[in-house]
Parts: sequence; C-alpha cells; structure tokens
Amino acid sequence: MNRALKNPITYVAFIIPTLALYALFFVYPVIVSFFYGFFRWDGITEKVFIGFDNFTRLWQDEVFRKALVNNFYFMAFSLIVNIPLVFLISIIISKVRRMRDFYKSAVFVPVVISTATVAILFGVLYNYDSGMINQFIRLVAPDDWAREWLSDPKLAMLSILIANAWQNIGFFIVLCLAAILNIPKEIVEASKLDGVNGWQETWSITLPLVRPILFVMLLLTVSGTMKVLDIVQIMTNGGPFQSTEVMSTYMLKVGFRSLELGYGSAIGVAMFIIILVLTGILQRITKSEEVQY
Repeated sequence: MNRALKNPITYVAFIIPTLALYALFFVYPVIVSFFYGFFRWDGITEKVFIGFDNFTRLWQDEVFRKALVNNFYFMAFSLIVNIPLVFLISIIISKVRRMRDFYKSAVFVPVVISTATVAILFGVLYNYDSGMINQFIRLVAPDDWAREWLSDPKLAMLSILIANAWQNIGFFIVLCLAAILNIPKEIVEASKLDGVNGWQETWSITLPLVRPILFVMLLLTVSGTMKVLDIVQIMTNGGPFQSTEVMSTYMLKVGFRSLELGYGSAIGVAMFIIILVLTGILQRITKSEEVQY
C-alpha cells in the first residue's frame, strides 16, 4: 500500500476523473458561454457573429441593471443582517450546557429542506387571505394592516430575503459554532482569571479567533447571493413589475423564453465576471490567516 502511494501514477489516476468532471461541468460551460456571447442565436437557426454587441447591450438594458441591483440587495441583507445574527446565535448556543446538540440540529433543519419546499412554504405563509402572517395581524391589529407580501413591489423583495435567510442561516451557524467550540478552554479560563467579562470575551477573544470562518462565510455569501435563482423563480418569478428580478431569473427568461441564447450567455458571463471580481476583492481585503492558538 505504501509503495503504491509513493507512485505518482497512483495520484494521477485519482486526480484525472475529478479534473475531467470539473472540466466537463464547469470549464466547458464557461468557455461555451463566452463563445455564444459573441453571437445572435435562437438555438435553432444559424448563429450570427455580432462581436461585443451583446455585452454592450447589457449596460443599456434597464431590466439587467435592476436585476443586478436586486442581487446586491441580497448580498447587503446577508452581510448586514444574516452574518451578525449568525454570530450572535452561535455565541448563545455555545454558552448552553444542556441540549446543545438539539439546538444545533434544530437550526440546521431548514438547510436540508429543498429550496422549492421553502419557497412554497413561505408562499403559503405570505398568502393574503389564508396566510398565517396576515391571520395573526388581523387578530392583533386592524384588518387593513394585512399586506400582499409577494404582490406588493415594496414588500416582495424583503419577503424573499427573509425566506432565503431562514433557509441558509443554519448552515453558517453550524460553521461558526464549530469554530467557537474549537477555541481551547485554557484561553477562555485564563481570560476569566484576568477579569474579562462576557462581552469582552466575545469581542476580544472569540471574534478574533473565529475570524477565518467569518471570512469563509463572507465569500460563500457573496458568491451565493450573486447567483441566487430558485427561491426567486418559485416565489415571484421576478415580479411584481420586475421588483424581485435577479440576474439568474432574467438570464433564464432571455435565453429560454425569448430564445436569445447569445444574449442569455452574455448575462451568464457577466455574472461569472462579477462574482470573480467581488470574491477577488474580498480575498484581498480580508487576507484571512490561519489562527495559531
């Protein structure tokens, strides 16, 4: 066995299938999208080369600009609301002595539920006539306080953001909680001997030591919110009046409903470049380093 592991051919044999799958399902689609982005094509007739026209059209497309802004809404909500909430809940669970495993499992349950199920569930909760939210509002407030949560352009995006946060927050809590519980007890006990209180411990010890995990969460959040699709597609399909349109849903509409595959590919390329630039900037800013205890 040891002799086999020392043979470079063994490593190549294991790496090649992985590289082949990576090239087939990631590298090839990216290259093809770049290629099609230079053509006007409906998927049936002959492709017509138009150069950079599809890409210049993007910045003149009001719907695409609105979709891009909505993606940034997703990202801003996740960075400003979700991640601080994740850290707070993780701190609270880490302080619990009894039933900690139960709480960890409870917060993770939404993650294993399919996005389609979550979207349908929240669609029922947001229903104007029979939804639990409006039913509760009618019990404690005047009837006209009830809202069309998914039909009101001013409320639809916030409603989706809450549903999306409910599904994904558990994954980040488990990551953050694992990092907190991995902090050596000797450090915590030594800080208590020095008279450090709960808030000071959180701010001066816990936060710096879990910083690498927080940076990972930032990267996952940025990449995930820039390519969000399914929950928007199912809950509002980009409506009402494109108030919840995101780049992915717009790409699908353009490419497969309007049969503008060339322009749809250009939108996909724009998404790829935006995600690449944002994650690159974030990595440069954070420059996360391994924590040495």
